[in-house]
Amino acid sequence: MKIFIPMAGKGTRLRPFTLTCPKPLLKIIDKPIVEHLIDQITSRLTTQIDEIIYILGDKAYFNSDVVSSLTLIAKKYNAKTKVYRQLDQLGTGHAIMCAEESLHGPSIVAYADTMIQGQISIEPDVDGIIWVKKVEDPSSYGVVSLDEKNNIIDLIEKPHKYVSDLAVVGIYYFKDISVIRDELKIHLNDKLNPGKEYLLNYGIERMIEKKRVFKSQEIETWMDCGTPKLLIESAKKIMSSKIILEENNSFIKSGNVKITQPVFIGKNVKIKDSEIGPFVSIGDDTEISNSNIESTLIYKNVKVSNADIKNSILGQYSVYDGSNKEIFLGDYSQINDNEEN
Repeated sequence: MKIFIPMAGKGTRLRPFTLTCPKPLLKIIDKPIVEHLIDQITSRLTTQIDEIIYILGDKAYFNSDVVSSLTLIAKKYNAKTKVYRQLDQLGTGHAIMCAEESLHGPSIVAYADTMIQGQISIEPDVDGIIWVKKVEDPSSYGVVSLDEKNNIIDLIEKPHKYVSDLAVVGIYYFKDISVIRDELKIHLNDKLNPGKEYLLNYGIERMIEKKRVFKSQEIETWMDCGTPKLLIESAKKIMSSKIILEENNSFIKSGNVKITQPVFIGKNVKIKDSEIGPFVSIGDDTEISNSNIESTLIYKNVKVSNADIKNSILGQYSVYDGSNKEIFLGDYSQINDNEEN
């Protein structure tokens, strides 16, 4: 089994945190988003993952350090690494076809800004599986339409009229991905109208028209990491289901410190006269004093003082001494509202 992970976008909705770090490598608690994704998929599969194929953008942004990080992640699952480049952003179908050389055999395609919790199982007699989640407002999503046998008969993007409440979460299985490869190869010869893209759905729809059997499989939790607020909400869901490690007791504390779980605390963290939690993740080598922090992601080497914050993100090597209730502070940034003039 292979996993294809298209991740060539630059995560503009998550700026400033993605200015220097690709979105899939942003950490939530103890590991990057893309590693959470791979972990959630592989932990439920009985099939060994042989290779993880990453489809990246240009080398200026997705540089050798990024490739090294992704290679190390693949090694954790005893999988080989293959990297392809999508230099022009021409859609999901185009992204997959950038890895045309590897498009054969049983495969999973998973978009790197998606995380899930729930059942992942492969049905041997189907040609494909699309993982879905029931949503309240289907008009905001791509949804699947099913027949009386629960086979997928159509994919509808942001339907104006109700056809289904099963939203596509961005994870797909193909019994033999070469079949959709051949459909997409034809699609890439089409001349697109302005604003249109080459879509993975095109290939799936052609397969369904040719009587290939696709099933849907509903997952328990779907987490989107596309914006800072969604990233925080996803972290809260992960922390709610995660056993917080004993490392939380190993930080250096002084004065009156109160911890309300769930809280994740990295290595060599110093906390003084502060209330932390719930739903706070603190990176390595961070110092916090005289602060009240809730529902916040704090990356490594951050200094926080005199803060009362909630629903915030503080990038690595940032310094914050202020009074805002919510703050999104990028890497290496500094705010000191309490500094004397």
